[in-house]
Amino acid sequence: MKAFGSIRRWWDLWRARRDGKRDGLRGVPTQSEIASPPALQQLRQRADEALASLWRSWESEDARLREAAETAERQLELAQTHARAAAETLDRVRARYEAAREHLAALDARTAPDAGTPRLSPRVYRVAIVAILLAEFPLNAVAFRLFGEAEVLTWVMTASLAVTLVLCAHGLGTFLRAPNPTMAERRWIVVLTALPFLTIVGVALIRARYLSEVAEATGLATLGPVLGSLVFLVINLLVYVGASMLSYLAHGPRAASRKLESEAVDTSRRELREAEERLAQAQAEVRRQAEAAARGPLAVERALRVGRARASERRSYHAQLMSAYCSANIRARGNPEIPSVLCELPEIAVPAALRERDGSAEELASRNGHLERAEERLEAR
Repeated sequence: MKAFGSIRRWWDLWRARRDGKRDGLRGVPTQSEIASPPALQQLRQRADEALASLWRSWESEDARLREAAETAERQLELAQTHARAAAETLDRVRARYEAAREHLAALDARTAPDAGTPRLSPRVYRVAIVAILLAEFPLNAVAFRLFGEAEVLTWVMTASLAVTLVLCAHGLGTFLRAPNPTMAERRWIVVLTALPFLTIVGVALIRARYLSEVAEATGLATLGPVLGSLVFLVINLLVYVGASMLSYLAHGPRAASRKLESEAVDTSRRELREAEERLAQAQAEVRRQAEAAARGPLAVERALRVGRARASERRSYHAQLMSAYCSANIRARGNPEIPSVLCELPEIAVPAALRERDGSAEELASRNGHLERAEERLEAR
Protein backbone atom coordinates (compact mmCIF):
# COMPACT_ATOMS: atom_id res chain seq x y z
CA MET A 1 0.00 0.00 0.00
CA LYS A 2 2.84 2.41 0.78
CA ALA A 3 4.48 1.63 -2.58
CA PHE A 4 1.18 2.19 -4.33
CA GLY A 5 0.77 5.51 -2.54
CA SER A 6 4.25 6.63 -3.56
CA ILE A 7 3.60 5.70 -7.18
CA ARG A 8 0.28 7.53 -7.12
CA ARG A 9 1.95 10.66 -5.73
CA TRP A 10 4.68 10.53 -8.33
CA TRP A 11 2.06 10.06 -11.05
CA ASP A 12 -0.03 13.04 -9.85
CA LEU A 13 3.05 15.24 -9.64
CA TRP A 14 4.18 14.21 -13.14
CA ARG A 15 0.72 14.93 -14.60
CA ALA A 16 0.63 18.39 -12.91
CA ARG A 17 4.03 19.28 -14.34
CA ARG A 18 3.09 17.92 -17.76
CA ASP A 19 -0.14 19.93 -17.83
CA GLY A 20 1.69 23.06 -16.63
CA LYS A 21 4.36 22.71 -19.32
CA ARG A 22 1.74 22.10 -22.02
CA ASP A 23 -0.33 25.13 -21.00
CA GLY A 24 2.80 27.28 -20.71
CA LEU A 25 3.86 26.45 -24.26
CA ARG A 26 0.37 27.38 -25.45
CA GLY A 27 0.40 30.64 -23.51
CA VAL A 28 -2.39 29.61 -21.14
CA PRO A 29 -3.32 31.59 -19.22
CA THR A 30 -2.80 34.95 -20.86
CA GLN A 31 -1.74 38.08 -19.09
CA SER A 32 -5.25 39.46 -19.17
CA GLU A 33 -7.09 36.42 -17.84
CA ILE A 34 -8.42 36.68 -14.33
CA ALA A 35 -9.69 33.11 -14.00
CA SER A 36 -7.46 30.18 -13.23
CA PRO A 37 -6.68 27.81 -16.08
CA PRO A 38 -8.85 24.66 -16.37
CA ALA A 39 -6.06 22.33 -15.27
CA LEU A 40 -5.51 24.37 -12.11
CA GLN A 41 -9.25 24.49 -11.42
CA GLN A 42 -9.36 20.73 -11.89
CA LEU A 43 -6.64 20.28 -9.27
CA ARG A 44 -8.58 22.48 -6.84
CA GLN A 45 -11.75 20.48 -7.55
CA ARG A 46 -9.89 17.25 -6.83
CA ALA A 47 -8.70 18.79 -3.54
CA ASP A 48 -12.24 19.79 -2.62
CA GLU A 49 -13.52 16.29 -3.40
CA ALA A 50 -10.76 14.66 -1.35
CA LEU A 51 -11.48 16.93 1.61
CA ALA A 52 -15.23 16.37 1.29
CA SER A 53 -14.71 12.60 1.28
CA LEU A 54 -12.48 12.91 4.33
CA TRP A 55 -15.07 15.07 6.07
CA ARG A 56 -17.87 12.53 5.41
CA SER A 57 -15.71 9.70 6.73
CA TRP A 58 -14.72 11.68 9.82
CA GLU A 59 -18.32 12.80 10.45
CA SER A 60 -19.52 9.19 10.39
CA GLU A 61 -16.72 8.09 12.74
CA ASP A 62 -17.34 11.09 15.03
CA ALA A 63 -21.06 10.29 15.26
CA ARG A 64 -20.26 6.67 16.08
CA LEU A 65 -17.76 7.62 18.77
CA ARG A 66 -20.08 10.20 20.32
CA GLU A 67 -22.93 7.70 20.41
CA ALA A 68 -20.61 5.15 22.02
CA ALA A 69 -19.52 7.77 24.58
CA GLU A 70 -23.13 8.65 25.40
CA THR A 71 -24.00 4.96 25.69
CA ALA A 72 -21.04 4.48 28.03
CA GLU A 73 -22.25 7.40 30.17
CA ARG A 74 -25.75 5.90 30.38
CA GLN A 75 -24.30 2.48 31.21
CA LEU A 76 -22.18 4.11 33.90
CA GLU A 77 -25.22 5.80 35.45
CA LEU A 78 -27.12 2.50 35.33
CA ALA A 79 -24.20 0.64 36.91
CA GLN A 80 -23.95 3.27 39.64
CA THR A 81 -27.69 2.91 40.31
CA HIS A 82 -27.30 -0.85 40.61
CA ALA A 83 -24.30 -0.40 42.89
CA ARG A 84 -26.25 1.96 45.17
CA ALA A 85 -29.15 -0.52 45.28
CA ALA A 86 -26.73 -3.35 46.09
CA ALA A 87 -25.17 -1.25 48.86
CA GLU A 88 -28.60 -0.50 50.35
CA THR A 89 -29.52 -4.17 50.16
CA LEU A 90 -26.25 -5.07 51.86
CA ASP A 91 -26.99 -2.61 54.68
CA ARG A 92 -30.44 -4.12 55.20
CA VAL A 93 -29.13 -7.69 55.13
CA ARG A 94 -26.30 -6.79 57.52
CA ALA A 95 -28.82 -5.18 59.91
CA ARG A 96 -30.96 -8.34 59.82
CA TYR A 97 -27.87 -10.46 60.42
CA GLU A 98 -26.76 -8.38 63.40
CA ALA A 99 -30.32 -8.41 64.82
CA ALA A 100 -30.49 -12.21 64.46
CA ARG A 101 -27.12 -12.59 66.19
CA GLU A 102 -28.16 -10.30 69.03
CA HIS A 103 -31.46 -12.14 69.42
CA LEU A 104 -29.64 -15.49 69.55
CA ALA A 105 -27.13 -14.15 72.08
CA ALA A 106 -29.96 -12.79 74.23
CA LEU A 107 -31.73 -16.14 74.05
CA ASP A 108 -28.54 -17.92 75.10
CA ALA A 109 -28.11 -15.46 77.96
CA ARG A 110 -31.65 -16.11 79.18
CA THR A 111 -31.28 -19.88 79.01
CA ALA A 112 -27.70 -19.99 80.34
CA PRO A 113 -28.67 -20.30 84.03
CA ASP A 114 -30.70 -23.37 83.15
CA ALA A 115 -27.88 -24.98 81.22
CA GLY A 116 -26.68 -26.97 84.22
CA THR A 117 -30.04 -28.71 84.78
CA PRO A 118 -29.79 -32.51 84.37
CA ARG A 119 -30.87 -33.71 80.96
CA LEU A 120 -32.03 -37.03 79.62
CA SER A 121 -30.83 -38.28 76.31
CA PRO A 122 -33.55 -38.65 73.64
CA ARG A 123 -33.06 -42.41 73.55
CA VAL A 124 -33.58 -42.85 77.32
CA TYR A 125 -36.61 -40.57 77.18
CA ARG A 126 -38.25 -42.56 74.37
CA VAL A 127 -37.67 -45.87 76.15
CA ALA A 128 -39.10 -44.52 79.44
CA ILE A 129 -42.17 -43.01 77.74
CA VAL A 130 -42.89 -46.25 75.88
CA ALA A 131 -42.60 -48.17 79.19
CA ILE A 132 -45.04 -45.79 80.90
CA LEU A 133 -47.43 -46.05 77.93
CA LEU A 134 -47.43 -49.85 78.15
CA ALA A 135 -47.96 -49.73 81.93
CA GLU A 136 -51.06 -47.58 81.46
CA PHE A 137 -52.88 -50.36 79.62
CA PRO A 138 -53.38 -52.89 82.46
CA LEU A 139 -53.65 -50.08 85.00
CA ASN A 140 -56.75 -48.56 83.40
CA ALA A 141 -58.25 -51.54 81.58
CA VAL A 142 -60.04 -52.63 84.77
CA ALA A 143 -62.12 -49.45 84.89
CA PHE A 144 -63.41 -49.70 81.31
CA ARG A 145 -64.69 -53.25 81.80
CA LEU A 146 -67.49 -51.66 83.84
CA PHE A 147 -69.14 -50.53 80.57
CA GLY A 148 -69.62 -54.14 79.52
CA GLU A 149 -68.26 -53.65 76.02
CA ALA A 150 -66.35 -56.22 74.03
CA GLU A 151 -62.75 -56.87 75.05
CA VAL A 152 -61.42 -55.22 71.90
CA LEU A 153 -63.35 -51.98 72.53
CA THR A 154 -62.23 -52.03 76.15
CA TRP A 155 -58.57 -52.09 75.08
CA VAL A 156 -59.20 -49.41 72.44
CA MET A 157 -60.58 -47.05 75.11
CA THR A 158 -57.69 -47.93 77.38
CA ALA A 159 -55.17 -47.20 74.61
CA SER A 160 -56.81 -43.85 73.85
CA LEU A 161 -56.62 -42.79 77.48
CA ALA A 162 -53.04 -44.03 77.90
CA VAL A 163 -51.79 -42.23 74.78
CA THR A 164 -53.63 -39.03 75.72
CA LEU A 165 -52.19 -38.98 79.24
CA VAL A 166 -48.67 -39.56 77.93
CA LEU A 167 -49.06 -36.74 75.39
CA CYS A 168 -50.35 -34.42 78.10
CA ALA A 169 -47.41 -35.30 80.31
CA HIS A 170 -45.04 -34.64 77.40
CA GLY A 171 -46.58 -31.21 76.76
CA LEU A 172 -46.63 -30.28 80.44
CA GLY A 173 -42.94 -31.07 80.86
CA THR A 174 -42.08 -29.08 77.75
CA PHE A 175 -43.96 -25.97 78.90
CA LEU A 176 -42.58 -26.24 82.43
CA ARG A 177 -39.06 -26.27 81.01
CA ALA A 178 -39.51 -22.82 79.47
CA PRO A 179 -37.70 -20.22 81.64
CA ASN A 180 -40.05 -17.40 80.59
CA PRO A 181 -43.32 -19.01 79.48
CA THR A 182 -45.76 -16.90 77.54
CA MET A 183 -49.37 -16.34 78.62
CA ALA A 184 -50.57 -19.06 76.24
CA GLU A 185 -47.99 -21.47 77.65
CA ARG A 186 -49.14 -20.69 81.21
CA ARG A 187 -52.71 -21.46 80.23
CA TRP A 188 -51.65 -24.75 78.70
CA ILE A 189 -49.81 -25.63 81.93
CA VAL A 190 -53.06 -25.11 83.87
CA VAL A 191 -55.05 -27.17 81.35
CA LEU A 192 -52.48 -29.99 81.23
CA THR A 193 -52.44 -30.13 85.02
CA ALA A 194 -56.15 -29.91 85.80
CA LEU A 195 -57.66 -31.92 82.96
CA PRO A 196 -55.52 -35.06 83.37
CA PHE A 197 -56.04 -34.87 87.17
CA LEU A 198 -59.80 -34.81 86.72
CA THR A 199 -59.55 -37.66 84.22
CA ILE A 200 -57.51 -39.76 86.64
CA VAL A 201 -60.02 -39.05 89.42
CA GLY A 202 -62.87 -40.07 87.12
CA VAL A 203 -61.11 -43.31 86.21
CA ALA A 204 -60.56 -43.97 89.93
CA LEU A 205 -64.29 -43.52 90.67
CA ILE A 206 -65.20 -45.87 87.83
CA ARG A 207 -62.67 -48.38 89.12
CA ALA A 208 -64.14 -48.09 92.66
CA ARG A 209 -67.60 -48.98 91.33
CA TYR A 210 -66.21 -51.90 89.38
CA LEU A 211 -64.17 -53.17 92.35
CA SER A 212 -67.18 -52.98 94.64
CA GLU A 213 -68.88 -55.53 92.43
CA VAL A 214 -65.98 -57.91 91.94
CA ALA A 215 -64.08 -57.44 95.21
CA GLU A 216 -64.97 -60.90 96.59
CA ALA A 217 -64.16 -62.60 93.31
CA THR A 218 -60.80 -60.89 92.89
CA GLY A 219 -59.62 -61.05 96.52
CA LEU A 220 -59.61 -57.26 96.97
CA ALA A 221 -62.22 -57.30 99.75
CA THR A 222 -59.56 -56.71 102.35
CA LEU A 223 -58.74 -53.28 100.84
CA GLY A 224 -62.27 -52.18 100.18
CA PRO A 225 -63.41 -50.26 97.10
CA VAL A 226 -62.53 -46.83 98.47
CA LEU A 227 -59.02 -47.68 99.64
CA GLY A 228 -58.33 -49.65 96.47
CA SER A 229 -59.46 -46.72 94.33
CA LEU A 230 -57.26 -44.35 96.30
CA VAL A 231 -54.30 -46.64 95.72
CA PHE A 232 -54.98 -46.71 91.96
CA LEU A 233 -55.48 -42.93 92.01
CA VAL A 234 -52.12 -42.38 93.63
CA ILE A 235 -50.47 -44.81 91.23
CA ASN A 236 -51.96 -43.07 88.19
CA LEU A 237 -50.98 -39.64 89.51
CA LEU A 238 -47.48 -40.90 90.19
CA VAL A 239 -47.19 -42.26 86.67
CA TYR A 240 -48.45 -38.97 85.17
CA VAL A 241 -46.10 -36.89 87.31
CA GLY A 242 -43.21 -39.19 86.41
CA ALA A 243 -43.97 -38.88 82.69
CA SER A 244 -44.12 -35.07 83.05
CA MET A 245 -40.80 -35.08 84.87
CA LEU A 246 -39.23 -37.21 82.13
CA SER A 247 -40.46 -34.72 79.52
CA TYR A 248 -39.13 -31.83 81.62
CA LEU A 249 -35.68 -33.41 81.85
CA ALA A 250 -35.57 -34.44 78.20
CA HIS A 251 -36.39 -31.06 76.69
CA GLY A 252 -33.88 -28.22 76.82
CA PRO A 253 -35.05 -24.69 77.57
CA ARG A 254 -36.27 -23.01 74.41
CA ALA A 255 -34.55 -25.67 72.33
CA ALA A 256 -36.94 -25.19 69.43
CA SER A 257 -36.68 -21.42 69.66
CA ARG A 258 -32.91 -21.57 69.67
CA LYS A 259 -32.91 -23.87 66.70
CA LEU A 260 -35.10 -21.44 64.78
CA GLU A 261 -32.93 -18.50 65.80
CA SER A 262 -29.77 -20.39 64.82
CA GLU A 263 -31.29 -21.19 61.42
CA ALA A 264 -32.23 -17.51 61.05
CA VAL A 265 -28.62 -16.51 61.78
CA ASP A 266 -27.32 -19.01 59.20
CA THR A 267 -29.80 -17.77 56.61
CA SER A 268 -28.87 -14.15 57.31
CA ARG A 269 -25.18 -14.99 57.07
CA ARG A 270 -25.73 -16.68 53.70
CA GLU A 271 -27.77 -13.72 52.44
CA LEU A 272 -25.03 -11.37 53.69
CA ARG A 273 -22.38 -13.22 51.66
CA GLU A 274 -24.60 -13.14 48.58
CA ALA A 275 -25.26 -9.40 49.05
CA GLU A 276 -21.52 -8.74 49.42
CA GLU A 277 -20.84 -10.68 46.21
CA ARG A 278 -23.53 -8.74 44.35
CA LEU A 279 -22.08 -5.45 45.61
CA ALA A 280 -18.58 -6.48 44.53
CA GLN A 281 -19.88 -7.38 41.07
CA ALA A 282 -21.78 -4.08 40.84
CA GLN A 283 -18.68 -2.13 41.86
CA ALA A 284 -16.57 -3.99 39.28
CA GLU A 285 -19.17 -3.12 36.64
CA VAL A 286 -19.05 0.53 37.74
CA ARG A 287 -15.26 0.55 37.33
CA ARG A 288 -15.51 -1.05 33.90
CA GLN A 289 -18.18 1.38 32.72
CA ALA A 290 -16.28 4.32 34.21
CA GLU A 291 -13.22 3.30 32.24
CA ALA A 292 -15.30 3.06 29.04
CA ALA A 293 -16.95 6.44 29.77
CA ALA A 294 -13.54 8.02 30.38
CA ARG A 295 -12.20 6.72 27.08
CA GLY A 296 -15.17 8.10 25.11
CA PRO A 297 -14.21 11.83 25.09
CA LEU A 298 -10.56 10.91 24.48
CA ALA A 299 -11.52 8.82 21.45
CA VAL A 300 -13.67 11.66 20.07
CA GLU A 301 -10.86 14.19 20.50
CA ARG A 302 -8.31 11.77 19.04
CA ALA A 303 -10.48 11.19 15.97
CA LEU A 304 -10.87 14.96 15.53
CA ARG A 305 -7.12 15.49 15.71
CA VAL A 306 -6.50 12.69 13.23
CA GLY A 307 -9.13 14.12 10.88
CA ARG A 308 -7.62 17.58 11.06
CA ALA A 309 -4.15 16.21 10.47
CA ARG A 310 -5.34 14.29 7.41
CA ALA A 311 -7.20 17.36 6.09
CA SER A 312 -4.05 19.46 6.48
CA GLU A 313 -2.02 16.75 4.76
CA ARG A 314 -4.39 16.53 1.79
CA ARG A 315 -4.60 20.31 1.50
CA SER A 316 -0.80 20.54 1.46
CA TYR A 317 -0.58 17.71 -1.05
CA HIS A 318 -2.94 19.35 -3.56
CA ALA A 319 -1.32 22.75 -2.96
CA GLN A 320 1.97 21.10 -3.91
CA LEU A 321 0.42 19.80 -7.13
CA MET A 322 -0.87 23.25 -8.00
CA SER A 323 2.55 24.75 -7.22
CA ALA A 324 4.17 22.16 -9.52
CA TYR A 325 1.70 23.08 -12.27
CA CYS A 326 2.41 26.80 -11.89
CA SER A 327 6.19 26.30 -11.83
CA ALA A 328 6.15 24.13 -14.94
CA ASN A 329 3.85 26.63 -16.70
CA ILE A 330 6.14 29.58 -15.91
CA ARG A 331 9.31 27.74 -17.01
CA ALA A 332 7.72 26.68 -20.30
CA ARG A 333 6.74 30.23 -21.23
CA GLY A 334 10.25 31.62 -21.52
CA ASN A 335 8.73 35.02 -20.75
CA PRO A 336 9.71 37.01 -17.68
CA GLU A 337 6.19 38.32 -17.34
CA ILE A 338 4.07 36.02 -15.19
CA PRO A 339 0.26 36.05 -15.39
CA SER A 340 -1.32 37.24 -12.17
CA VAL A 341 -3.50 34.12 -11.85
CA LEU A 342 -0.32 32.04 -11.51
CA CYS A 343 1.09 34.21 -8.73
CA GLU A 344 -1.57 33.22 -6.24
CA LEU A 345 -2.82 29.68 -5.87
CA PRO A 346 -6.58 29.01 -5.76
CA GLU A 347 -7.98 28.72 -2.22
CA ILE A 348 -8.61 25.14 -1.04
CA ALA A 349 -11.61 25.18 1.28
CA VAL A 350 -11.27 22.89 4.31
CA PRO A 351 -14.54 21.87 6.04
CA ALA A 352 -15.17 23.96 9.14
CA ALA A 353 -15.18 20.95 11.48
CA LEU A 354 -11.72 19.85 10.28
CA ARG A 355 -10.25 23.33 10.04
CA GLU A 356 -7.39 24.06 12.40
CA ARG A 357 -8.43 27.00 14.52
CA ASP A 358 -7.48 28.39 17.88
CA GLY A 359 -11.04 29.01 19.07
CA SER A 360 -12.02 31.16 21.99
CA ALA A 361 -10.30 30.92 25.34
CA GLU A 362 -13.50 29.70 27.02
CA GLU A 363 -14.00 26.96 24.42
CA LEU A 364 -10.43 25.74 24.77
CA ALA A 365 -10.60 25.83 28.57
CA SER A 366 -13.87 23.88 28.58
CA ARG A 367 -12.58 21.25 26.16
CA ASN A 368 -9.24 20.87 27.90
CA GLY A 369 -10.92 20.63 31.30
CA HIS A 370 -13.26 17.92 30.04
CA LEU A 371 -10.37 15.95 28.58
CA GLU A 372 -8.31 16.33 31.75
CA ARG A 373 -11.19 15.00 33.86
CA ALA A 374 -11.59 12.07 31.48
CA GLU A 375 -7.87 11.31 31.69
CA GLU A 376 -7.93 11.52 35.49
CA ARG A 377 -10.88 9.12 35.66
CA LEU A 378 -9.04 6.76 33.31
CA GLU A 379 -5.83 6.90 35.34
CA ALA A 380 -7.78 6.39 38.58
CA ARG A 381 -9.20 3.15 37.20
